[in-house]
Amino acid sequence: MKTFVIILCILAALFLITLPFELRLRRLLHERYWDRVCTGRDWKRRFPTTSKTEIREFLDLFVVAFAFPRKRCLCFSPDDRVIDIYRTLYPSKGWGDALEMETLVEMLEERYGVEVAKFGRDGITLGEIYEHTHRVA
Repeated sequence: MKTFVIILCILAALFLITLPFELRLRRLLHERYWDRVCTGRDWKRRFPTTSKTEIREFLDLFVVAFAFPRKRCLCFSPDDRVIDIYRTLYPSKGWGDALEMETLVEMLEERYGVEVAKFGRDGITLGEIYEHTHRVA
């Protein structure tokens, strides 16, 4: 019983320590992305010959790679820089992450058969990635 109480206290302490970080993250995601109106119109304006299905499949891949809820896929604009989204999740360098960027690269290469390293820059936007992936596909 004593061990159980110690473990319970440790878990409660960890919860209380991480709670402010989680609340801050949720607030930032809401302020920057979740509170947006649907960006589908922005995507169609930028890629008028592309079907809504293709755009949603691309955005679905992105939100899965970043472990965001699928219902949030149209909260991201073609002008959003991937590194900015990543920095919203991990504002301090040196902290461990959940390998979102690596997962995104792997999924893009597998799904679209492109070599993401050739895209060439850190500040790449979702729209630019979409252009690269659909030029090859």
